[in-house]
Amino acid sequence: MALDMVKQIYQHLGEGDIEAIVARCDDGVEWVVNGPSTFGASGAYEGIEGVRSFLKAIDKAWMLHFSAPREFIEAGNKIVVLGEASGKERETGEPFRTRWVHVFTLRNDRILSLRLFVCQWHGDEVPPAMSWR
Repeated sequence: MALDMVKQIYQHLGEGDIEAIVARCDDGVEWVVNGPSTFGASGAYEGIEGVRSFLKAIDKAWMLHFSAPREFIEAGNKIVVLGEASGKERETGEPFRTRWVHVFTLRNDRILSLRLFVCQWHGDEVPPAMSWR
């Protein structure tokens, strides 16, 4: 059931439904975004308003062409998700690609924390070749 809930989070993200994502968060939720300074959203976001703020900032900064997550790994009350996305920066139009790992910690179908680890390539930079097997 927890895995299905996490999969729904990505569906809501693709639809731009911030409130549906926030509704799945614990009041004391903590999101920590780990990425290069060029990512522009690294930092800790606490509570419902912190999550809402992060999601709105991402939408404001990027035209995200979000691709579906590639792999889900269940580990007790944690679900690890591997994926990639691409898009353009709204201000400059510069394209980017990302590969990411999201680590959800859940309790009673609520998100207690989300740890995001992001690698990002800009412009003509190309990520290393890899398969998703």
